[in-house]
Amino acid sequence: MYDVMEKQAKIAYLIAAHADPAHLARMVYMLDHHADFFIHIDRKQAIEPFTDRINGPNIYFLTGRDRVTVHWGGFSQVRATLNLMSRCLAVNKRNTIPYKKVVFMSGADYPIKPAEYIHHYFDEHREVNFIRGMNITRANAKKYNYCVSNYLFFDFHTFSSTLTRIIRKVLNVGVNRVAGKPNYASERGGGRIELYHGSSWWALNVEVIRYICRYAEEHPELSRYFRYSLASDEKFFHTIFFNSRYATTNLFGGAEPFVPMTAAFANLHIIDPSLQKWFGVNDLEHVIASDKLFVRKVSTRHSTELLDRIDRILLQEPQVIER
Repeated sequence: MYDVMEKQAKIAYLIAAHADPAHLARMVYMLDHHADFFIHIDRKQAIEPFTDRINGPNIYFLTGRDRVTVHWGGFSQVRATLNLMSRCLAVNKRNTIPYKKVVFMSGADYPIKPAEYIHHYFDEHREVNFIRGMNITRANAKKYNYCVSNYLFFDFHTFSSTLTRIIRKVLNVGVNRVAGKPNYASERGGGRIELYHGSSWWALNVEVIRYICRYAEEHPELSRYFRYSLASDEKFFHTIFFNSRYATTNLFGGAEPFVPMTAAFANLHIIDPSLQKWFGVNDLEHVIASDKLFVRKVSTRHSTELLDRIDRILLQEPQVIER
């Protein structure tokens, strides 16, 4: 009975997007097989170009106060993700069968395996949480200590990018001369939480999503610690996971040895080590040879020819969505 129910279960895709509504529509179209989509559009962007293209009973755009103004490197990315998780859990309560996996993606991703294959893959790994990480507290490495043991103000913005950079620098220098943070977070009661780092893009079971949301609500000190850090989205969720009873439920039985490269901890995505490269048609052989489920980063501007070939060769989808 469990297997039958599991195969009927949906996948929940949590998507953080800020640009390229045509590509987002294309990605949703290709993944739309027993799936629900929870989509956060950066509050800096108009939402209508996205909602005009993407709609249906399984599409849930965050609106109103649930939308966050997201800034690169800032804690705002964590807040947007938590809002997506909360909305997903609210819908999951109404489902007769829980989601089989909750997959966090960006609007610059794309499947490189058919939707039915992805379902089968998660059926075969129903107990596995696809999240990887390393302990950066014990590693005590300069690169990662900078991200967490300094007060950094990436969510601070003004009308001028130049003025923003100047004020940020003044704040960074001034505040950190008189205050600093250890490379661990303090718990209420005097304990400490060791910090973990990994890729932002993961796939977790519903009970883990529920645990993360509850932990974040019950332990605001962790949010306060990460609020003025760099790339908190690569640490906040990993820190909660690897300090929890779920820590050994990933493919690697827990955290992995220190490697000073975020891409080394990719889960289900092809990710370039630079974290910045846009994949194009010249990367087709690399994509075809991969056993991953998704590729990141792609877009209408940089990757249309690659995506068309992925559709034909890997997804067996001859129709190309109108752009």
